[in-house]
Amino acid sequence: MKKNTTQYLLTFLLLSQAAFAAETIPVFTKAGVQLTAYGFVSLTAAYNDSKSNNGNFDNTVSVSDLTNEDDGGWYLTPNLTRLGLNLVTADTAAFFQARGKIEVDFYGGGSATAPTPRLRHGYGQIIFGKTGFSVLAGQTWDVISPLITPVLNAGMLTNSGDPGLRRAQLRLTETIPVAGGSVDIAAAVVRSVGMDQPYAGVGETGTDADIPTFEGRIGAVLPLWVEGKKLGVGISGHYGREEFDIDLAGATKDVPTWSVNGDLTLPVVKTLTLLGEGFYGENIDAYGAGIGRGVVTNQENPKKTEGIRAYGGWAALQYNPVQKLSLNVGAGVDKIDEESIENVGGAKRNRSAFVNAAYKLASTFTVGIEYLRIETDYLDASVGKTKTADLNRGQLSLNYGF
Repeated sequence: MKKNTTQYLLTFLLLSQAAFAAETIPVFTKAGVQLTAYGFVSLTAAYNDSKSNNGNFDNTVSVSDLTNEDDGGWYLTPNLTRLGLNLVTADTAAFFQARGKIEVDFYGGGSATAPTPRLRHGYGQIIFGKTGFSVLAGQTWDVISPLITPVLNAGMLTNSGDPGLRRAQLRLTETIPVAGGSVDIAAAVVRSVGMDQPYAGVGETGTDADIPTFEGRIGAVLPLWVEGKKLGVGISGHYGREEFDIDLAGATKDVPTWSVNGDLTLPVVKTLTLLGEGFYGENIDAYGAGIGRGVVTNQENPKKTEGIRAYGGWAALQYNPVQKLSLNVGAGVDKIDEESIENVGGAKRNRSAFVNAAYKLASTFTVGIEYLRIETDYLDASVGKTKTADLNRGQLSLNYGF
């Protein structure tokens, strides 16, 4: 009992001293892992003049806009609120250095007043000394198309030119120092994500495949004429399969999923940076591309199930005239090969354009405003004509970071 009392007293004195000194006390787990908490409390307030796929974040315009153009609405949500932990093993002298991350937000479902947490990142990483080689295991961003579009909309430009989501993976990375920069090589085996079997049997077409999905990227980060800024350029891609059960007798049809992607970060001057990515692929709905359309099924003849090809990209200018202010303008497009859907119709092109500004009122409090316009083209296969649904979104974002 006396020992516990002494421990509590020491802890209280340490906390009191830190409060007066305004210093952070490192927190360690029993295994000797140092924890650093981070995140932000967020409120998104937005008005849409038309229906979208999700009012809290917008990626495409709903097909209902073709018949009801004035079906707008107001949206208030704290779901973007984020909480994370960075993990670092305290033994810095060891050859094998362990790192990790756990991060959640509240876009996992639930109700408007009781949102459910969603795992964004959850992984451990081993770094092999100063060799530049590391192994990552868990869930994080895809290897392909690594850039993040500078938008306030929580949906980013998914299905509007920016492929790449988060998924479980085992990743190997090698970083090679080159001329004041580096060449980065990454390869990963990732979780294949498909759809529920549409014809026969049970299960999911991604996990039923005989092989997992493979991703890879080669990139370079090199110094340029802008002091303190570096050029970033990369090429990436993935390949996997989905297996469709055609009948209960065991007949199957494999549909590939693949993509080729490029990314560029180009500092123009110290305060201005050009960002962009491009892609071409097939059956890439699970990667936030192809306007959410992966395959064309055929109930009459399942063997004619085919992947949908798509291409697109995005570009943005990021301007930071002062440290507290960020201005961004950009656009993206996602286009489906019309031959893939000529007999079934549906969404065939999705375009987005945005302009936003974010200003730090205090070191931990940021206010941002954004205008976003989305246009989604729908093909009516019965008459062979295209109609466009459009949406205008105004958004206010308030974030208290920590």
